[in-house]
Amino acid sequence: MSRSPVTLCIALSLAATATACGGGGGGSSGTDSDGGTAGTDTGVGPGTTDGNSEPTGDPTSEPTGEPTTTDDPTGDPVMPTACDDGGTCSFCSPDTWGGTAPDAETDVVIPSGKTIVIDCPAEAHTIRIESGGTLFVSRDVSTTLTLHGNLVVEGTLDYGTPDDRIPDGVTAEIIFTGMHDEAYVGTPSAQGGDGMQSVDTPISVVDGDIGLWVMGAGTFRAAGVEKRSWGKLIDGAGAGDASFTIDGADGWKADDRVVLTPTAEIAEGDSSDHFDEGTIAEVSGNDVTLAQAPAHQHAGCADCMRRGEAANLSRNVVIRSADDTAHAHILVAEQGHVELDSVELRWLGPIVPCTGLPEGHAFPLRRAPIWFHQQKDASAGSFVRHTAIWGGELHFIMVEQSNGIEISDVVGYDTQGMGFGLFYDNGACGTFCDDREKASSDVLLEHVLTARVGVPERVDGCIRVDHRMVGVAVSGGEGSGARDSVAVGVGYNGSGEDISGFGWQEGGSGRPSNFVFDDNVAHHNRGHGAMIWHNTELAQAPYARNAFWTNGAYGVLWGAYSNPFLLGDVVAVDNGLASIGVKAIPFDATPRLQGGLIDDIRILAYVFLQEEPAIFDKVTFTGARDVAVTQLHESCAEGDENDPADPNCLRVWLRFIDPVIPAGVLPFDFGQTFNFHSLWEIRGFSSPDYPDLPVDFDLYRADNEVEGGSYFAPFDAWLVPR
Repeated sequence: MSRSPVTLCIALSLAATATACGGGGGGSSGTDSDGGTAGTDTGVGPGTTDGNSEPTGDPTSEPTGEPTTTDDPTGDPVMPTACDDGGTCSFCSPDTWGGTAPDAETDVVIPSGKTIVIDCPAEAHTIRIESGGTLFVSRDVSTTLTLHGNLVVEGTLDYGTPDDRIPDGVTAEIIFTGMHDEAYVGTPSAQGGDGMQSVDTPISVVDGDIGLWVMGAGTFRAAGVEKRSWGKLIDGAGAGDASFTIDGADGWKADDRVVLTPTAEIAEGDSSDHFDEGTIAEVSGNDVTLAQAPAHQHAGCADCMRRGEAANLSRNVVIRSADDTAHAHILVAEQGHVELDSVELRWLGPIVPCTGLPEGHAFPLRRAPIWFHQQKDASAGSFVRHTAIWGGELHFIMVEQSNGIEISDVVGYDTQGMGFGLFYDNGACGTFCDDREKASSDVLLEHVLTARVGVPERVDGCIRVDHRMVGVAVSGGEGSGARDSVAVGVGYNGSGEDISGFGWQEGGSGRPSNFVFDDNVAHHNRGHGAMIWHNTELAQAPYARNAFWTNGAYGVLWGAYSNPFLLGDVVAVDNGLASIGVKAIPFDATPRLQGGLIDDIRILAYVFLQEEPAIFDKVTFTGARDVAVTQLHESCAEGDENDPADPNCLRVWLRFIDPVIPAGVLPFDFGQTFNFHSLWEIRGFSSPDYPDLPVDFDLYRADNEVEGGSYFAPFDAWLVPR
């Protein structure tokens, strides 16, 4: 999808605090991509607010107003007068409503005991399904339901279930129109507390924030023809080659819309936005032929590292905005449940333009294609499976202080901000929160693809801001994490130190002991493949078999101050700065890296005093870089570099066990470092280029002439055999 240049504003912290920005608004019109007329707006719709109820730049400030709630904005709502015997009535039949079917001006209420079926092109201004009421869609005929305001579900909205799907050949769409992104006010975080605990934020339906609200004990079910969302390329495609093979194309068919991800090597130049979209012409098993060959090369292979992904964006059950000029949302709160399987969420997730809006307006907090809001255990059993989320302006799925949600085989493509996020609201206490058990638990992102996530623009000249900009924020509570997932193209339109495919965030982290991060891949992200920014003493099982390749900065940037996290059998190659950039010191003497294949390790500036060595065990270096291990070669500006415990001239202490170093690679570049007593312990050394070195030795700064050693010029270090 091409995105017209627009200045935007967003705050990207996991605490979801607001950031002030200015901007402007107005009506919009357009035609959707399927050829249907979206309609024309002439101004702000009924029930909208001026948008000034957001907090301004100070994240601790109180909101300046209260959101308005949906309460009959256009007159008395209509209710069905038929179906008193518990039968089913058609939404479009005048008899259902006592003589006049709902239209674009009608506010509809479906009360308890009423069951209404959508079996036609239906329309309403707003719909509220009360507890005990049911609105469901026909399985026999294709339908549309167009809303000009909110759809509030406190009863049951049924658009198919895994046992009763909308069948092939039938389409069912829910379409939102009449909204304006610049009019969204969001739900600002509540403030208060003692500064050490988070504060829950009450939620209520906001008139102008048009979307689908699952509230009370409501349930929203939707299931189309079962379709795998994405897979990895076994055989690639490229210019002049319109065919590819994927590792599973279940449910894919002709005319489906697909996207292919970048695979070029970093030496070929910036390729983080080398995505190709196309339409399927033919499918035979797992072999797919596009109607037109892609513009870029997309490598594929049966069992190797460098291969791209293909995602299918089309479903026969669709929840969407009328077009890409304005964006509705889905919010799940209170006791609400969402059960989505093989559904398409298109053009959802509003964002506020920076230009022309009243000073102090900020992006709409808690608005996304799907936002689970502080449900705690009430969200258990909700699921999002085989779903495609694409073309919106803000996020894919956000899980805030909600537990037990299944998110599996989901593709998110083409948004801004954060893609998938697990967190809790720490806006009232920041990193000082002592109630991290509130972080979302038992939410495992299983086989999730986040692709082409842009850095939004905000105030301060509408520059792009990348602070803690991540594609997948995995820092949830117990039983959370990610497995067999991919982050690609994150921050494709920005730059900076904090962009990453996967992120362990300082704020909003549960810092659990039971955490999963296995078999994931990050590639072609403008910044890091992964950014670990945690401080914790809780040990976890090693993160196993993850790959970070062809990212613009580090494969893994390892912070923040101190943690015991471990990587096992990691692959980190072809990254811009280094494979592993180590900033955090270890919490204990457990090896940081256990096995794996990497180009190099770079030790960055420590912040805390190191009491245990950073251990790297049986790591194999590829030979792609001239130097395997290096560190910052800087002098200490303050403090006493001769004091091994000086907090300003921090000592570096490393231990390498049985490193595998190929010919042509300088194993160690010690050189100048902050502290005179810095030490690298080498055990089980072998290198074809240095056959005369002992198996075990220590390296010190060249001017630290420890007894029994000598200066070794290739390593620029004082070498002491052990």
